[in-house]
Amino acid sequence: MDSKTNELIKSSLEEEHSFSSNSHILETFVTEGEPPVADYEIPSRYNKDTLRMLFVNTKKYFVYWEVSDKTLEDNGLDLTKDKLLFKVYDISGNELYIFESSFALGDYYIKEEFENMDIFVKLGFNENDKFIELQTSNVIHTFSSKINLPDENSEEWIKKSYGWSEVVRSTIHHYSGVSSASYVEEIERLKHFTDEEEQRLSSLSIHEGNNNG
Repeated sequence: MDSKTNELIKSSLEEEHSFSSNSHILETFVTEGEPPVADYEIPSRYNKDTLRMLFVNTKKYFVYWEVSDKTLEDNGLDLTKDKLLFKVYDISGNELYIFESSFALGDYYIKEEFENMDIFVKLGFNENDKFIELQTSNVIHTFSSKINLPDENSEEWIKKSYGWSEVVRSTIHHYSGVSSASYVEEIERLKHFTDEEEQRLSSLSIHEGNNNG
């Protein structure tokens, strides 16, 4: 191997080594220049008064709450000896369910079936056999197992609508031997007639409903 070849190999190795070193320096510089990854800690509580009620299924409801330190202090509550009282009401004010807790932050599953009603929860405590309210939850409408069948007016409306549909169907079936234009014109005329009749029946139903009210 001649001297020129040796020089080329040596030069190539030096450049490769130099590139590797420079790359390492650049990588180190970029890494050191990156901002540190922030390590956030999720608080165990927010110390904010909260009371919510949620659906789980038709026979179970979920309640979660938090009572702030200020609210506890303002009302002289010490949960090492006192208890929070939770009452479920319907929209008419009827008491439906009660449970207690010694925790300022917590949750509870109500396993009861409340049929088709608006309900909510009140959080408070008893003082001298009197319920002192601290918070009121959102209102939710419970599930209903009732099937809403059409009333007499709805049934009559269905019969009349079905009757007009049968008129249209029968007319189309027997309307043959004419031009396409005449056929389309007849269909449009029947559609217009049916729409007008439906509007008339609808207005009549509304008028009768107002008179009955």
